[in-house]
Order: sequence, then structure tokens, then C-alpha cells
Amino acid sequence: MPWRARRRLRRIRKRGRTGVLLIAEIREPVRSFTDRAGVVSVRENGLEICFRTRSAKAPKFAELAPGLHDLEFRVSRPRASGTSSFRRAVALREGDVLVALCDPVQPNTFYRKSRTADSWFVGILSPGEDVSDSFKTRRPAPPTVAP
Repeated sequence: MPWRARRRLRRIRKRGRTGVLLIAEIREPVRSFTDRAGVVSVRENGLEICFRTRSAKAPKFAELAPGLHDLEFRVSRPRASGTSSFRRAVALREGDVLVALCDPVQPNTFYRKSRTADSWFVGILSPGEDVSDSFKTRRPAPPTVAP
């Protein structure tokens, strides 16, 4: 998780808020020549509650009431005529934060090969959970060599 997102998440949890934190790993520059850049969004009942574009990359928090929510996670590319989305029903308790991290396909990235499909990580952090443990990639222990 990027440091800006961790910092934002700590502030949200410190205040005891409930909702969705949308993080989009958009590596497309603001002054890029492409017209195929995607818009990453989260919708509830057809209404967009938060979105991120290449000109607004900072993590975005949207307040939600505790309870059951039917959310749609979507990446749309108007000029490239491509949209990917999926739905998930989520039950939030008081103080829970749903973290949605998206790594969309980057159409004009020269320095790193882009994925062929949009990838998402969606998880709920409860008030007692440690942020650093939830998003670390676990590496296997190094093999032991017998003498």
C-alpha cells in the first residue's frame, strides 16, 4: 500500500469513521498524450460515491453508514471503449474501512510492462486490526541448509 494511503487510513481510523478508501495505482502522467486512460470508481446503487483519475491520484475516502452495501468496482475507459467491473455485497460495522486498491491497465507505459487486465484488492479493516500486517506480502522463510 502506498505511503499516502497508509497515512490517510491512519487518520480515518483515528477518527473512527466508516466507509470506503479507494486507492488507484495510476502511473499515467497528468500531461500524457494518451486518450485511453481509465477512471477508477466505486458505485453504490448506480451512484458514483468516489473515483480516481490520472489528474486526481490521491487516495479518496467516502463515508458509508454501517450495514449492508451492494458496491460496484469499476474501471472505465471512454475513448478506448473498454470497461471492467464487478459487484460485491459488503457488510460494514461501526469503524470498519473497506480498502479498495486498483492497479488498472496502463495503456502507454514504457518503463514497465502493464498487466493485460485490471487487478483489484478489496478488503475490510476492522478497528482493532494492524494496518501494516494486513497489506504486507508474506515471504516464505528461507530454506535451511543442513551442515
